[in-house]
Amino acid sequence: MSDVEIRHASSKEGFDHTEPQSGAIVGFALGSVVLLIMTILALQSYFNHIWEEAVYEKVLAPPSQQLIDLHNREDWNQTHYGYSDKASGAVRIPVDRATELFKEELKSGKLFYPAKNTVPKKEEPVAAAPAAPGAPAAAGVPEKK
Repeated sequence: MSDVEIRHASSKEGFDHTEPQSGAIVGFALGSVVLLIMTILALQSYFNHIWEEAVYEKVLAPPSQQLIDLHNREDWNQTHYGYSDKASGAVRIPVDRATELFKEELKSGKLFYPAKNTVPKKEEPVAAAPAAPGAPAAAGVPEKK
């Protein structure tokens, strides 16, 4: 055969005979778990803080004086007569009065907007494009000869 010599390794070489340091492994694992839990709790606390600030700003914060003034002006405009455009003579009437006038017009049969009934158009069938000479006919369409 061949002159290859097989060398058998000694049990004293090539590997570490000492026992694994199980205390260090357990300590590392426990430290990692504790660090993970602390990170999760810190992120949850941060998220809750940011969420509560956003809810307060957008929902719970008292309205500004400008917003209160705007709401009061809008309420007054909806409940009092006035000019929308004095030059053109356009007037503003209270919402309640406009609702009463609309109901009266509805009862009397007047249309609020002039409109005519319309009949929808019937769709015309689309003619098929002529096939190229020598091309197979489409399904259900007889071929011209």
